[in-house]
Amino acid sequence: MSKHRLQLDDEYEFLAFGLSCHLKDYRVAWLLSRALRLDFLRTMVSPSSNGADSAAYAKFMGKDEDKHLNYIILSNQNEDAYLFKEFKQYDFFILVEGYIDIFDTSSFIDLLQNIESFQFVSVMDKRKFNKIQYALFEE
Repeated sequence: MSKHRLQLDDEYEFLAFGLSCHLKDYRVAWLLSRALRLDFLRTMVSPSSNGADSAAYAKFMGKDEDKHLNYIILSNQNEDAYLFKEFKQYDFFILVEGYIDIFDTSSFIDLLQNIESFQFVSVMDKRKFNKIQYALFEE
């Protein structure tokens, strides 16, 4: 009798962007709210499962019901530490989840670069977020 193994693909499909700017997190969310015509809600996320010892980072979520996309603005730093020390050049990460097959990445980057307060925007490798993706996308 042969064995059959069931492999589940439990990773989220999303795009990741790095954002450099010297604004407070609520101001970045407000600017993106205006640009994307969405309402962002602020929560905190603790990427580690240590419980009380884990640091919390600001997270803003916005949903575009028409395009079936979810936007997440994630702060890279809090008062004590960086979320990703290897990406100190980015103050925030913007993650886009949903129907990304029809998402126009170049026009999104153009939209972000046209916001005067944003200094630098770059596409990132989404694999850096794999270990914290469940904390980010679960509501």
